[in-house]
Amino acid sequence: MISSHIIFIGIIVLLVTIIIYQKLHQPSQDYHFPLPEHIGLRVSNNDIMHFLKESSENVKTLFEHRGIEFKMKVDPESMMGWIDSELLDRILILLLSDTAKRLDKNGKVNIAAYTNQEYDSITIRISDNGPKMNKTGLLIIYHMVAYHRGTIRNEYFERQGNTTVIELPIKKDAYETEQLESETSSAFHIPSDIELRIPTIELPTGYEEGNSSLREIMQAPHSADQEFLRRAIKCINDHISETDYDRQTFASDMGCSVSTLYNKIRELTGKNISNFARDIRIKTACKLAKENPDLRVSDIAYQVGFKDPKYFATSFKRVTGIQPKEYFAKLRGEG
Repeated sequence: MISSHIIFIGIIVLLVTIIIYQKLHQPSQDYHFPLPEHIGLRVSNNDIMHFLKESSENVKTLFEHRGIEFKMKVDPESMMGWIDSELLDRILILLLSDTAKRLDKNGKVNIAAYTNQEYDSITIRISDNGPKMNKTGLLIIYHMVAYHRGTIRNEYFERQGNTTVIELPIKKDAYETEQLESETSSAFHIPSDIELRIPTIELPTGYEEGNSSLREIMQAPHSADQEFLRRAIKCINDHISETDYDRQTFASDMGCSVSTLYNKIRELTGKNISNFARDIRIKTACKLAKENPDLRVSDIAYQVGFKDPKYFATSFKRVTGIQPKEYFAKLRGEG
């Protein structure tokens, strides 16, 4: 005989299933998946608009290859705020990859990003003219957005397409202290024995990435991981001054898909593709500065593939812990 306890559990499971089904089939709904513990969320101060443009630019080639019109607009052009760049990058890649699969040659995609009047949150609106999105397939994205303490809603308009709206808090006080990434210098994530175009500089010692350090990987006997990193670093180095060298071209040069490249870089370095390339570009900038400390910051920024010297300065400080002007002054003996 079935116990009353088992019957009770069965009823609860059935009710939960019905609720989830109803949520996934509502035409328009804010999705909130409260997580009691935000373990692993690491937010840091970034130029969010530059980050969004860079991340979207990395998939622009994919849309263009499929004959899909892709447009993006941000307002303001530059905006500092606190985000988990790794998590937001994954959210965007998942959404845009799904969008690319659904659209045909006449497809159109528009991305708009803007802040509210209080400048304490950012809204990212992604619209397309494709068929209705599969909300069950987007469930993981809803969880990821909620994990970032944000909200997401999706609407489908008959014969017009889909609109997905993500809202994220960007103020420092929106997150717990343990979720804030230190603003002190972060270790370079590039092996010191990789030959670049100009003399190398010393790496901080003792840095770790996951279960093993890159230094260990590169100093170990020849391995597939070692060869992969050498090739990846060489690809970035060969295109160091090209501002339009995106992840699609990078993956093509590596002979793999974007997702494979992303996962492998993430596994070996703890970085996404953009930050991996950024670290190499900043390290090269440091070498250029050592070689000629009288160069202007903007000159070096352009030489290492940054379109905007202001964004270069933000990235430089994130990697080295100081502003490029301070770094140059120390090299000239002025500090």
